Amino acid sequence: MEAIILCGGFATRLEPISLYIPKPLLPVGGRPIIDYIMDSLTDIGINRIVVSTNKKFGDQFDYWIENKKEKLGLPIDLVVEPTLTNAEKFGAIKGISYVIKSMGIDDDVVIVAGDNYYSFDLKQMYEEFKKLKSPIVALQDIGSIEQAKRFGVAVTYNGKIVEFEEKPAEPKTTTVSTGIYMLPRDSLGKVDEYLRGSNNPDAPGHFLKWLVRSSTVYGFKCEGEWADIGTLETYKRVFESARDAHGQHVTKSRSGHSQ
Repeated sequence: MEAIILCGGFATRLEPISLYIPKPLLPVGGRPIIDYIMDSLTDIGINRIVVSTNKKFGDQFDYWIENKKEKLGLPIDLVVEPTLTNAEKFGAIKGISYVIKSMGIDDDVVIVAGDNYYSFDLKQMYEEFKKLKSPIVALQDIGSIEQAKRFGVAVTYNGKIVEFEEKPAEPKTTTVSTGIYMLPRDSLGKVDEYLRGSNNPDAPGHFLKWLVRSSTVYGFKCEGEWADIGTLETYKRVFESARDAHGQHVTKSRSGHSQ
């Protein structure tokens, strides 16, 4: 299996911070957000990781990759979209297509949105994926209808996603997509099939809604901390939570016991 980490957006809702630093490289707990994603991917035995970004932030990711390669011992490639502004951006689905073609990917793929911060383990989801050999989406029940309006919402039955809606005005459930997807090799062609239909090239939820209508798509409900860092408010909350947790860890390490 190969991995694609999507970092092609310009994070306009995080300005002015995101004018200078891409969202996946923002620090949380003393590390960039993307580091945590990398940890979760190496745990499931990925063969190669491809980071997709835009021309504006290409140099920053290139620098990060060069420093990461030595420690990881795993191939990491960078694909740079020829875009410099939010108006030019490819969008997530077109970006996935661009990566698949640029890198000649012909394998099962796990796709992760680069602004994801999560604590759950992907091993169980990967084991389920290997058994099902079908597209599978990491889901989480966030327990709030109001909050669900900000995400892609899934209706499931016997483990299958039977309905999916991107940012619905009236969500039918509080189960949302976490922006983590596993696609079998034989379904990669669906990405271009979707784009040829002049469908929305940006939010992955639109692709999932289309895919659910034409294929069997499973949902895997994940337990643990998860945040889609899309706003300054969310980033601040995650930053402070990780800082506090890191501070407690340091205190324990120095004293030898928790306080």
